[in-house]
Amino acid sequence: MVSHDKPHKPQTDKNHTFWQSLKHATRGVHFAIAHEKNLRRDVSFTIIVFVVAYLLKLSRYDFLWLALMVFLVIQAELWNSVAEYLVDLTTKHQYDYLAKIIKDLSAGIVLLTATFATVIGAIIFIPALWHLFFA
Repeated sequence: MVSHDKPHKPQTDKNHTFWQSLKHATRGVHFAIAHEKNLRRDVSFTIIVFVVAYLLKLSRYDFLWLALMVFLVIQAELWNSVAEYLVDLTTKHQYDYLAKIIKDLSAGIVLLTATFATVIGAIIFIPALWHLFFA
């Protein structure tokens, strides 16, 4: 069977419209969710965090802090993935000490961001849970 679709020509220049940029950005997010286990875990935690926050009737400001922390963790995961793919592309999957340092530094960014998010989450959730169970 012969396809009548235009052959796909890889894009090598800049995006020309907002919609073209949006299409590529959406593909990037979909790719990351499909291929990055840690990002899928983060999305799962995000859902749990917001469901619990809703059930606890947290304030708008608490929701904003939680949203900021979620965004920062997901952004750190995406940047970590970018660094890993760039290192793999550059080294062609061969071991290189500097490549290892880059990957470790990138993972460290995720670790620090997730730790900060956990501290903020504890500051928000512990008093709310304490009030729910002991007040």
